[in-house]
Amino acid sequence: MKSIVVALAGGAPSIITAKYAIYLAKLLQVKLIAICVIDEKAIQELLKSRVFVEIEAKEYEIDMDQQSKLFMQRVKALAENKKVECETLILKGEIHSEVVDKAKELGADLLVMGDLKEVLSWQEALYSEGERIFRESTCPVVVVKNPILGRSEVERLYNELQ
Repeated sequence: MKSIVVALAGGAPSIITAKYAIYLAKLLQVKLIAICVIDEKAIQELLKSRVFVEIEAKEYEIDMDQQSKLFMQRVKALAENKKVECETLILKGEIHSEVVDKAKELGADLLVMGDLKEVLSWQEALYSEGERIFRESTCPVVVVKNPILGRSEVERLYNELQ
């Protein structure tokens, strides 16, 4: 095994996912590549539905880019704190396509992702970005469960790393 890709969306649940990926990378002594995708499709949908005008969409995208950079700096610091080599990538496009394609391009041996959202219909499952990443990935996928007990277990594993 040479590398692990972790797909992150930002926020507290993604920190738990990142910490578990860091734990695995340290345990397996491999490089970690953290990916965050700015969803251009969602921005275009907001434009089409007239929630945003063009200037607002551009400002929103710039804001998302800045937030993603700050988040990825935090993830990189968490990895470096545990002496894990970590590369961060911020991509733009359709989330599942970008994650799956980049993991394949990089020859990732494992893809780590956050918990799948509960879907209420078959149609929802077909369009869920997480479901699509899980199903379309060409490498094995680890899904990090984020309920309260799972968080404390991941925190414990991460904190035990030297």
